[in-house]
Amino acid sequence: MVYTTSQFAEMAKVSSRTLRYYDKVGLLSPSDYSESGYRLYTDEDFPRLQHILVLKFLGFSLAEIKAFLHNGPTQLADRLSQQKKLMLAKRAQLDTVIRAMDKAEHLLQNAEPHDFEAIVTIMEVIQMEMKSDWINNYLTPEQRQTMRGLVEEAYSPEAWQRLRAQGTQDSAKSFHEEYEFFRTELRRLVAEGANPADPEAQKLATFLTELNERRSQGDPEILAGMKKSWEGFNRLPDEQKPAIYKLSDEERAFIKQMCSIMFRTRGRHDGEN
Repeated sequence: MVYTTSQFAEMAKVSSRTLRYYDKVGLLSPSDYSESGYRLYTDEDFPRLQHILVLKFLGFSLAEIKAFLHNGPTQLADRLSQQKKLMLAKRAQLDTVIRAMDKAEHLLQNAEPHDFEAIVTIMEVIQMEMKSDWINNYLTPEQRQTMRGLVEEAYSPEAWQRLRAQGTQDSAKSFHEEYEFFRTELRRLVAEGANPADPEAQKLATFLTELNERRSQGDPEILAGMKKSWEGFNRLPDEQKPAIYKLSDEERAFIKQMCSIMFRTRGRHDGEN
């Protein structure tokens, strides 16, 4: 049976926007298209979507899910174990927050009206505990210090302030998750010996360009800082480079080639318009 995007979304209990995004990032493409160019799904697409939703529910990133779907479940058990450890750590963090809230609640019920200093102290503990520690999943304390030093050297104080003002912990986490998706796809394309001019590689080049554009918001000083920090990163000894950012010479060459092709293609199209 054939379904439109809205019909398939309703059947799977997801949004049409989710299906369009999964198609965009190459997780789940429709089986066919109508003559008008609309996506068409079939019953054969449903098991793959269910697989994606189960892995997403378990906390895997889209990059990890795509790798599992492409390479098979050979490393799924190990990653499930890692994911379980992260969830246990998160539960411990939530337990700490709840204990702090219990103390605050008790203090509020029994404190003198003027005893605000102690109350504020408890509230600060709660706020600190509730801050996302997602970055610990990617960087060791030493690596965080190294990366912080690169940033301080690369950005002017004004550019750094503007960059920090653009987003929250959640937006920074989202950026890193998208970059992780880029790295996973880049690694796969290079391993497969893909051509930088192939549609899939060009799609990845566009993804990287748009990611950097969102990060810089078109600010030339932020762009300059991003470039300088990346150059500083490349000068680091290999053992100091976090794995999520580390690129092989072959991967760097592939990025340069696919982006050069993308910009040349854009230039031709701009000239024709």
